[in-house]
Amino acid sequence: MRAAEESDRRADRRIQRTRQQLREALLALILERGYEALRVEDITERANLGRATFYLHYRDKEALLLDSIQQTVDELLAQVSAFAPPRLEAGSEAAARWLQRAIALVFEHAAGSATLYRVILRGEGTAAISRRIHAMICQAVLAYLEAHRPHQMPPLPADVLANYFAGALLALLTWWLENGMPYGAAEMAAMFYRLFYNGVGHLGATEG
Repeated sequence: MRAAEESDRRADRRIQRTRQQLREALLALILERGYEALRVEDITERANLGRATFYLHYRDKEALLLDSIQQTVDELLAQVSAFAPPRLEAGSEAAARWLQRAIALVFEHAAGSATLYRVILRGEGTAAISRRIHAMICQAVLAYLEAHRPHQMPPLPADVLANYFAGALLALLTWWLENGMPYGAAEMAAMFYRLFYNGVGHLGATEG
C-alpha cells in the first residue's frame, strides 16, 4: 500500500512539473509573440516536451491558458472575499487604512504572478478573465461603500463609483507591471488612494 501511494505521489509531482513547464512556456511566448500567433508546436518546443505529452494534459492552447489563469484568479477572489469590509466609521482613518490595505492586496498579488497578470490585463486569449477581475473589484468596492460611504464622496450612484474605481485601478496596475514595478505595492496603493479620493472628493466639494 505504501509503495503504491509513493508511486502515485511521484506521478502527481511529474504531472505538476509538466504542466508548470507548459504554463511557463505559454506565458513567455504570449508576451513575446501574442496569443493568436502561437501554435501548440511552439509551446512544446519552448517547454522541451513532445506534442503527445501536451495532449495528455490539455485539449488545446486555450485550455492551457485558462488553466494557467484560473488558479491565480481564484486565489485573488478568495483573498478579497475573506478581506470583507469592517464596520468602521465613515471617513475615519481606520477606514482609509483598510481601503489602502485592500488595494495593496491586489498589487501584491499581481507582483507575485507578474507575468500571468500582464497576460490577463492585455486581454490575451480571452477577455472574459479580465472582465471577471473588473467585476470582482466592483463588487468589493460596492461592499465597502455599503459598509461606510465616506462623507466626502460625491452624490453619485454607487455602481458608477465602483466601475470608475475598478477601471482606474486596472489601468494603473497594467502600467505598473509593464514598467517593471518601479514602486512598491504599498506605495502604489497609497498613491492610487490619494488619486481616487482627491478626484472624487474634489467633485463632491464642488457640488456641495
